[in-house]
Amino acid sequence: MQFTYKLSETIVRKKTISMTLLILYIFISPVVAMAQKQNATPDSKEIINRISKELGLNDTQKSKVEAILDNEKKKVEAVFNEERKKLQQIQEITRTNLQAVLTPEQMKKLDKKMREQSSKNNPQKK
Repeated sequence: MQFTYKLSETIVRKKTISMTLLILYIFISPVVAMAQKQNATPDSKEIINRISKELGLNDTQKSKVEAILDNEKKKVEAVFNEERKKLQQIQEITRTNLQAVLTPEQMKKLDKKMREQSSKNNPQKK
């Protein structure tokens, strides 16, 4: 009986977390989309103000939501940084393996092709 209660409690928590994330996504995604169109990242204050306005948050709620989102942002950035490091390691290994197979001339051509592709994908980077 206690196991069933704990299982139900866990399911309710997961559903609550899922709904919270969905609600945040619904309110944040339009701001992110707008910022991406303008080639800028959304300011966290813009996101907080939008959520505050849409949900009618009072000052206490607004400051708590802001703290939660700031905390989550730090966690997400840490995950992305860790994954970025892993990807860089994979790229370095791949490059080393390619250098062992390709001639120096072929490697130069490949580097040029990769730079061209990179500049097409990221026009703001130089």
